[in-house]
Amino acid sequence: MTIAMKQSLRHPSALLALLLLGGAAAPRAGQAQTLYNGPGGILAVTDSVLYVRGDAAGKAFQNAGEFNQTATSPARPRLFLDEGDLLNTGTWVQGLGTVVFNGVSGTARNLTLNNAVLHKLRINHPGNVVLGSNGQVDNRVQLATGHLLTTTGFSLTLGAAATVVGEKNSSYVKGSLVQQKAVFGASNVDFGGMGFQVNPLGQSFTLQVDRRSGLNLVNYSYGQNPTVASFKGIDRIWRLTTSAPATVDLTLSWLTDNEVNNGLVFSGSNAWVWRSIDNGATWQRQGPGPQAAQTVGDTRTVTVNTTLVNGAWYTVSTAESPLPVELTAFTATARELDAVLKWNTASERNSAWFAIERSLNGTDWQEISRKAAAGNSSAPLAYSATDLGAGRRAAACYYRLHQIDLDGTSNYSSVQYVRFAKTIEFLVEAYPVPMQQYLTLDLVSPDAGPLQIELYDMTGRLIISQREAAPAGSSRYQVDVRTLATGNYTLRAVQGSRQVTRKVLHL
Repeated sequence: MTIAMKQSLRHPSALLALLLLGGAAAPRAGQAQTLYNGPGGILAVTDSVLYVRGDAAGKAFQNAGEFNQTATSPARPRLFLDEGDLLNTGTWVQGLGTVVFNGVSGTARNLTLNNAVLHKLRINHPGNVVLGSNGQVDNRVQLATGHLLTTTGFSLTLGAAATVVGEKNSSYVKGSLVQQKAVFGASNVDFGGMGFQVNPLGQSFTLQVDRRSGLNLVNYSYGQNPTVASFKGIDRIWRLTTSAPATVDLTLSWLTDNEVNNGLVFSGSNAWVWRSIDNGATWQRQGPGPQAAQTVGDTRTVTVNTTLVNGAWYTVSTAESPLPVELTAFTATARELDAVLKWNTASERNSAWFAIERSLNGTDWQEISRKAAAGNSSAPLAYSATDLGAGRRAAACYYRLHQIDLDGTSNYSSVQYVRFAKTIEFLVEAYPVPMQQYLTLDLVSPDAGPLQIELYDMTGRLIISQREAAPAGSSRYQVDVRTLATGNYTLRAVQGSRQVTRKVLHL
């Protein structure tokens, strides 16, 4: 009977091959029984158990036709793969079915779904199961023995209501595990047992979490200090895609195996939560201080208040192995026509200085001053600086910090925008005086409009006339005075009804 069924399924011309197998019809354990459902074949397991044992090469079940596990509850059709692979290139109707990988050997087995959706997946194989394509589970992934390894090339996606159960040091999903949910309310929303819970504090938004874990790859599954390579986070990073920024209470959980992978030892309440918004180039510590890591079995858990933003990564480290110099706050505010800049660091290692940069358009940046950094510090530090008279240059300015380390590596802060409420005056600064080959004019104007630059000699005769299209805010112009005779001159700058007059000398 078994042989005849295999043969009928191997013929692509078969329009229908329907198998209803009960436990009594299953072959004995130990018998190799590879199964191939060819193109055009239909294999239905709707209220029974289909047991397939792999051959010497590990080949067990290949579906190139249609495999159907549709059932009426409480039926739970199951496909058991004993020491074998599953390769799907056809149509997969998951219904209420379960796919189980069994075995006792240390040989890895392959699960290639080609975007098929499974209802339930159970891993009970110490040799691990390797995902050979993208796939999805819409109900449950259960880890009993061995790991499910997704590798760096593929992801396993959980349906919005799906969850992973049974994860422990010896059995968990390694690689990329993804889930997207609509988040709302004021209670914890758990993402599929992935060690990621969010309390949205009454807000509503859509959030996708990509947990990457257990592969021991820098900036894939763990974060690293760019200047001290031995300082690492746990071997688990959560990557976010979100519809809108939201400040939430975030609870992260990880396995002690994720610590051991990177040589970390957590002692007491010394877990730090980190966020990166530049793909792991820099990390900022979240929360006011070390978080108490609660330990239950193989799992540790911390909670912190943080702002979720699109593209953010989260991870955890010990206090003894921090990620890079962390800027916990940077603000820029207007005080009359001055811009007051303040920033804080929670810790610093090998930091040299902070360069303060200003832009009038948000694109072109100019360094305006530097502030020495602490070098090395594990304590919170506060810094401040003032850009005097910035509001005379423009109605608004942009600011950022360029943090530079002793070895030359550097990072940028977020950009801050300052708008000055006080009215800008029409101002002209002319230099150098005495004039040399060129006279430079720095202009600040409240409006855009034509600017007339004129130079008169001592008799009142107009010697130079130069017309410019001046923008609102700050601008700079040069006047060629190389042919002027030695003597005193009068500079006149006119824009509409505004004008400024200056005495200048040429030697």
